[in-house]
Amino acid sequence: MELLVQLLIGIAWPIAVIWIAYLFKGELRLLLQRMSQFKYKDVEAKFEGGLAEAEAKAIAIEKSTPSLPPRPELTSKLEQLRRISDVSPRAAILEAWVLVEEAAGKSGFVQGATIPRVNPHLFVEELVRLGKLPTGSDKLLDHMRRLRNQAAHLSDFSLNQDEADRYLQLAARMSELILNAE
Repeated sequence: MELLVQLLIGIAWPIAVIWIAYLFKGELRLLLQRMSQFKYKDVEAKFEGGLAEAEAKAIAIEKSTPSLPPRPELTSKLEQLRRISDVSPRAAILEAWVLVEEAAGKSGFVQGATIPRVNPHLFVEELVRLGKLPTGSDKLLDHMRRLRNQAAHLSDFSLNQDEADRYLQLAARMSELILNAE
């Protein structure tokens, strides 16, 4: 009988922890999504995971679109963004998003009369609906927006030079897709 009591005591805490995690699974999921970086012993998750997912979406989209030469204005902007990322990778990501917004603005998709605004998400959704952009382009843009929001709004956000450069490449690809869809 004493062995049974010891066994119950030994498994009570793990069961309680699992039960509490189950009760708060929605809140835990939101908390984990807000984390830009997590490291415990050999386990590490950060901006890299979201970036890899966005790159996979971009590769799938590129396979379904014809290859066009890069636009010179985007190439020069990309070089400028790389110089910014040498100083501040976070600032380069924010500026790279402006590159995507400018591409949507150049295409004529502007909302509002008094203060013109550009909403790349709505524009890309419309281009996908019309068949001018490959399916999944809107999901890629949404994923990029979430990564940009992490860089903009999380105070403990940090990333390395390579991650910033990969995001800049994605922004340039998305800008080219938008500009070529006109």
